[in-house]
Amino acid sequence: MLENTPLILAIDDSQLVLTQLEFLIANQTPCNFIGFDCGFKALSSQKLHKASLILLDMNMPSIDGVEMLRKLSELDVRQPLALLSGENSLFLKNAASLASLHGLNIISCIEKPLSVSKLADLYKKLYQFNETPPSQKKGVTYSNEEVVSALYKNEYLAYLQPKVCSKTEKIIGVETLARWNHPENGIVSPFYFIETLENENHTAELTEQLLKQTVNLWSINRTLLSGLPFSFNISANELSDINLPEKLEHICSDASIPTSQITLELTESNIINNIRSSLDVLLRFKLKGFKLSIDDFGTGYSSMKQLNELPFDELKIDRCFVNGCADDTSKKAIVVSTCEMAHKLGLDIVAEGVEKLEDLLLLKSLGVKAIQGFYYFKPCSQTEFLQLFQHQKVVSCSSSL
Repeated sequence: MLENTPLILAIDDSQLVLTQLEFLIANQTPCNFIGFDCGFKALSSQKLHKASLILLDMNMPSIDGVEMLRKLSELDVRQPLALLSGENSLFLKNAASLASLHGLNIISCIEKPLSVSKLADLYKKLYQFNETPPSQKKGVTYSNEEVVSALYKNEYLAYLQPKVCSKTEKIIGVETLARWNHPENGIVSPFYFIETLENENHTAELTEQLLKQTVNLWSINRTLLSGLPFSFNISANELSDINLPEKLEHICSDASIPTSQITLELTESNIINNIRSSLDVLLRFKLKGFKLSIDDFGTGYSSMKQLNELPFDELKIDRCFVNGCADDTSKKAIVVSTCEMAHKLGLDIVAEGVEKLEDLLLLKSLGVKAIQGFYYFKPCSQTEFLQLFQHQKVVSCSSSL
């Protein structure tokens, strides 16, 4: 075995499939390949934690793929993992969800039969995974004390993700997102700190810091950013503070930014927990000129009730329905019906998580104006955003839309 050469480990009960995999992989990239025709053999191998990539078949007689996922989690395997199966795409999607719940790093799901094009797509995803900073991969954790301390050290930054008009491909809005500028690990995703801040009841301080950073940016660049809407996420904990509307209005007033340029996004599953206090705060936000958006629509349990009772201006379709909606009939049905309902209710629509041209074209055909996602822009620093907005440089995969 060659040293310093990537090791690809495959687990499949079919020796024919293992031989095919070895042949296809060898013709794509230089690597060391080890195939196991039994999951138990792989679990006892010292090579398991040294692999650059693990390919796992879900349909095996001695120990099936579902049990393998549990065993791999128990062994604390953090290597990138791709699932293989002859089952339909829905089964693979559900298996990937289970793997994520186990804390495994799933990078791809591949339906059999295998092909060169499918492996090429897998290598692309593997490259993206390897390019991800270590602090943003599963397995890295931070203590509650670290997370809260960072708040008072002002280490949390307001990153900005543009919203693009589907017709003109111009930036028509921005969502402010939290990032942790960790002194050792660099920029850290909110995945690693938001839940802790919520549990420790510190999300209000984070919201105020992000709002102050953003309105300060607007104030300094008022001529350039005049009229540009900004969106912020509000947690369920914050809605228990009846003085929240006054606090945020005061921050906007100090920067002389109109509250009408601020949209507050609320996750639907959180609002219904205490509908009376939530409605009290939300109505007063409306009186002060703020706009309200229901975020992650369709992922909660009371969507229709909330749209009927709460004063929303905008509906955001969650990325779990948007990504792949052009090819997935279930996702497409949900997106189509959601857009029809939003149009009838007079709500603006934002589609988040747009990454593919096919999904973008479907959303355009459904009358969705605001597009948010990696197809156009990833979240970026304030300096990067100013450069993008000033030149209206939209990084698109197609110029023919």
